[in-house]
Amino acid sequence: MKQVAAEDKVPFLQKIAYSSAAPIDWFSVGLATAVLWMPIWNIAYGVSPAILGIILLIYRGWDAIADPIMGNISDNTRTRWGRRRPYIFVGAILTAILLPVLWNPPAGLVDWTPNLPFLGEDHQVNGLVIYLTVVGLFLFTAFTVWAMPYYSLMLEMTPDYDERTRVAGYRTAITKVGVFVGGWVLALASLDYFIDPATGEPDVKHGMGVVSFGLAALVLILGILPAIFVKERYYKKEAAQQQKISFWKGIRETVKIKPFWLLCGFIFLFMFGNGVVSKLGIYLNIYFVNDGELQKSYIIEGWKGTVAAVVGICTIPLWTWICEKYDKKWAMFIILVSGFIGAGLNYVCLQPDYPYLQLVPVAFNAGVIGAMWLIVPSMQADIVDYDEKTTHQRREGSINSIFSWFLKMAFTLSAGVSGFIIEATGFDVSVGSEQPPEVLTRMLLFFVLIPLAFWGVSAWLMWIYPLNRQKMHAIRTELETRRGKL
Repeated sequence: MKQVAAEDKVPFLQKIAYSSAAPIDWFSVGLATAVLWMPIWNIAYGVSPAILGIILLIYRGWDAIADPIMGNISDNTRTRWGRRRPYIFVGAILTAILLPVLWNPPAGLVDWTPNLPFLGEDHQVNGLVIYLTVVGLFLFTAFTVWAMPYYSLMLEMTPDYDERTRVAGYRTAITKVGVFVGGWVLALASLDYFIDPATGEPDVKHGMGVVSFGLAALVLILGILPAIFVKERYYKKEAAQQQKISFWKGIRETVKIKPFWLLCGFIFLFMFGNGVVSKLGIYLNIYFVNDGELQKSYIIEGWKGTVAAVVGICTIPLWTWICEKYDKKWAMFIILVSGFIGAGLNYVCLQPDYPYLQLVPVAFNAGVIGAMWLIVPSMQADIVDYDEKTTHQRREGSINSIFSWFLKMAFTLSAGVSGFIIEATGFDVSVGSEQPPEVLTRMLLFFVLIPLAFWGVSAWLMWIYPLNRQKMHAIRTELETRRGKL
């Protein structure tokens, strides 16, 4: 591997402290929207997939406001502890408090329908929908207070092109451990311990309520570690002395960064293509492969998370080597090829006679997604340097907040649209395992074909992305000539 100058290396303990908090994203909001949202609120509570999709869109509509504001606040904060660390500390505590509140709604909300005249008589919603909307908005706000400074912090940990990828590698590896833990949440929530004595079936509502307290404890413990142990490299020598940037000026400056928008478009289309069918994968596992047996299906979902974690971790050295030997940009093309193969394998490997065969495409996709989280954050840090060359400002918070919003919008739009796609297939939760064959066939075709269309456009955006190793070396030389090494 390429040698990194001693002054550019991030100390091992700081890498571990920073990366240990990475699963917080997954434990707090990612797992909820990507995995648990439909199985819990649709299958267990009976809320319409379309309504659940609308709620997720409301969350991201709020993120569209909160993320850039929090990014700008973080950039403009000046304290003895730095710009990022105070918010990371407070945000972790608030998120840990609100997480179990979301998953433990008061009894009776499903049967309570308040009169909301502005919705009209034919569009009234029950109390659970209102509860999910309001509590979820508070949870997402608390998470934003933590997440914007946390992800911005990585962008200023080292000025070295390759060390940035290595830091991201640590974060990706520990994220995969979080994916492993999160992959078993549905299985844990459906354990025999939570069986409803009246029905003899697992009570996943109660189970998820209990499991959420464990997730909250992890959010609290791991979420504060970067605030305590990680240094802000650019703060004292540069950022503390720079002028504060108004919110609207920051937006105008960010709009001008062409490589930034290419990267945003790339990750948005890739993640949307993947996320829009992720719920179909769960439904196919339940109703196509396992004939509606929830407990068996959720155990397989747990193994999916395990395979994703193991493969994701094991492939990190490979992707890091590819990035350092060739370039981050060309590594992205190899990732896309792997993604195409994984999507195609789903058509072959989703077989009722061999339920665990579906773990094969999961392994392919795990390597692809893991590589994304390894390389994209490193590319974000490159874009911050590109921006500093033009603006003479370190604006990690503003740039990261808008990127993060696009990323979360990809997740949420895909989750929202996935609810409509599920309904478009003709799926009816009321008939359980008696889904018509044509419904399951449509699910399978959508699951395989939709990602391929979006990933093709992603490949074109990466083709025209301009920042490579040579370009970034020239930018760093120019910056250090102007303001010295940091």
